[in-house]
Amino acid sequence: MKRTITQWIRAKYFALSICSVAILTACGDDEPALPDNTINFQSPQQSIAEQEADLEVVIAFSRALDVASAIVSVELTGENIDYGSEYTTSPAATSNVITLTAAEGDEQTSFTVSKADGVLFDGDEVITFTLTSSGDGLIPGNTTTLELRFAEILAEQGQLVIDGGGATYPNKVFIDLSANRQTAVNRNGWDLGFYSGSDFKVILNSSVTMFAQALEKTDLAEVTAADTVGFAAAMSINAFSTDAFGWIDDPSGDLSKTAIAEISATADENVVYIINRGEAPAAAAGAAGESRGWKKIKINQTADGYQLQYADIDATTFSELEIDKVEAQQFVYAHFEDGVVDVEPAKDKWDIAWTGFMNSTNFGSGLIPYYFQDIVLQNTAGVETAMVLTATKSYESFGSSDIASLEFSESQAAIGSTWRVTGGPGGSQPAVHEDRFYIIKDASGNYYKLKFTALMQGGERGKPQIAYELLD
Repeated sequence: MKRTITQWIRAKYFALSICSVAILTACGDDEPALPDNTINFQSPQQSIAEQEADLEVVIAFSRALDVASAIVSVELTGENIDYGSEYTTSPAATSNVITLTAAEGDEQTSFTVSKADGVLFDGDEVITFTLTSSGDGLIPGNTTTLELRFAEILAEQGQLVIDGGGATYPNKVFIDLSANRQTAVNRNGWDLGFYSGSDFKVILNSSVTMFAQALEKTDLAEVTAADTVGFAAAMSINAFSTDAFGWIDDPSGDLSKTAIAEISATADENVVYIINRGEAPAAAAGAAGESRGWKKIKINQTADGYQLQYADIDATTFSELEIDKVEAQQFVYAHFEDGVVDVEPAKDKWDIAWTGFMNSTNFGSGLIPYYFQDIVLQNTAGVETAMVLTATKSYESFGSSDIASLEFSESQAAIGSTWRVTGGPGGSQPAVHEDRFYIIKDASGNYYKLKFTALMQGGERGKPQIAYELLD
């Protein structure tokens, strides 16, 4: 079975290669001119919550800057708030103008808004930021004004270009519709997620193709390289093996089907796992990602959470890390080099996430894991989604009265890849599906209708665009 699947995939790559050669040959020297490189705030309205001390404001470019440098000027005006005594910015504003410098290759620039220490806010404070000028190679886009409120908002509508980081897809991006906010994190920045709920569950960083295989041993010091013979070939994204499906977390997000079994309160019942940390994001489009290496780990319960023991496969000593559960977080994340790290926002502060992850398919003999890019996952902490075909109801005419007819899903992969087509050897181009949209019910009970409006920006993948609207 492995040989048959491998041959099938090689045939697909061969067909793709032939098509690529034909396309390159047909292009000749008449390269089309690049579209304008537009700059925009990520959303027209945001808020800085009571518990937040500062907020990074991102100005995104539709593609990487192709000139040596460019200046971006942002004018600010405050309502019921004074610059300097109540808030500051970094870089600092001069005569109410923030000056930012972007360098060649940059895909965005940003500044930070910080609250002054000890200041109490009433919630009626507003700062309006306006893109007033941009340098060579940058053209103002459609979202040139940002209203920042010092109170929680419930966004009525929004449009976001998802900051996936470009053609190498380096980021996982969490999106909070009601706050008009996205949080992009490098998917290379964590290894394991530790569940903060009542159970003791641990998830892998699926976005970098991690695997975990259990041994029969329970003592980390007794595990040597001899215990891992053959693992490199079997625990691989290229193995195309049904055995490997048992070494990944279930794509549905079901915590009863994780590669690492539930952590027992009895330490002697917790076995050692061999971890293939997968691959880091590639340095360039089309290149292979660098291996993140291997670890042996054991996880035990503590009074407040988890104890992680970990080491290189042939090490005779190991490191320990305590990971406490945090009520506001669905998972607390850890990195083998950096310890406990910030990854996803609080569990009630995001709705959907754009990323790549370990999916599965059945070629006839059972489920086989493979890496799937451009996937949209939903928060399993209270978020539900449903798909609507425009043949049934148009996006524009769909209203709150239509919600009752829908069947909602709690699976993290309910939206998954259904929002786009990837193209292929037949000549079809990657694009969003225009015949459907989605209804998102957030953890607070708000309903949004959401559609995908672009798969790429400036001809570059990894920057899809969404539009959404609150249903009254």
